[in-house]
Amino acid sequence: MAIFVPASITCFFAPVLKDPQNSGSLGVGITLKKGVYVSVSKNDSNKISFNGKDISLPTVEYVAKALGFKGLVDIKSDVPIGCGFGVSGASALGCAVAINRMLGLNKSFFEIANLAHEAEVLHRTGLGDVTTQCHAGVVVRKKASQPSECVVDRFLWDLELDILVMGELKTEELLSESIDSIYKTGKERLKEFLKKPSVENLFHQSKRFATECGFLDSEIGDVIEAVESAGGLASMVMLGKAVFAVNGEILKEFKGLYFKTQVDFCGVRLDE
Repeated sequence: MAIFVPASITCFFAPVLKDPQNSGSLGVGITLKKGVYVSVSKNDSNKISFNGKDISLPTVEYVAKALGFKGLVDIKSDVPIGCGFGVSGASALGCAVAINRMLGLNKSFFEIANLAHEAEVLHRTGLGDVTTQCHAGVVVRKKASQPSECVVDRFLWDLELDILVMGELKTEELLSESIDSIYKTGKERLKEFLKKPSVENLFHQSKRFATECGFLDSEIGDVIEAVESAGGLASMVMLGKAVFAVNGEILKEFKGLYFKTQVDFCGVRLDE
């Protein structure tokens, strides 16, 4: 029995870095039907297993310590870590929910979510993933804060997404550079999206954000152009060397990990 937390991709964002409670990001994220499955068990190992391999995952370690848990945290993931799918946040959130359930801590869902968000902020692995994963769907984050205080809109757009993963990007390094400029650009893209909230405009604003912030390199740009030339919509996953698209089957022709998935509307849940 495990806790399922959907993976999430960010289309564009405006980062705010203060204390953990007041840190976060404005922007738009999408939860996926692929994600992580987290289970916990008490023993003397005090280890984290990720797809069968022992790893160090700071966000999970932080949550386990904060909740007084010692034992094995077993994580199985449908998507790669470090590639823009919110795996660090999802793993922390799933771990917190699983520990809360096992130890009978009786903490509310948003107490747990706030802790996972805090772990993300402190370790600079993400700013809006946990909030997106809490609400599910196409999530518009209209206030940059911890999940319990965030203001969101949700769009239940039933989309099938084509995704190509070409590599990793270091979120911590990117968040430490030109944060004021990224914030200004992300806030403007959000404003323009909210004027006309549609799938087409979401991709347009996402691509424009990636271009204006200098995240979109020539390799990613060529892939996006190929999708658009074939009649699809595409943009860059924030922050990963990956492309997400609608009507983007042409992505399978490029080198990398290609898969299809759909938007998840249910969010965090028990997987029996």
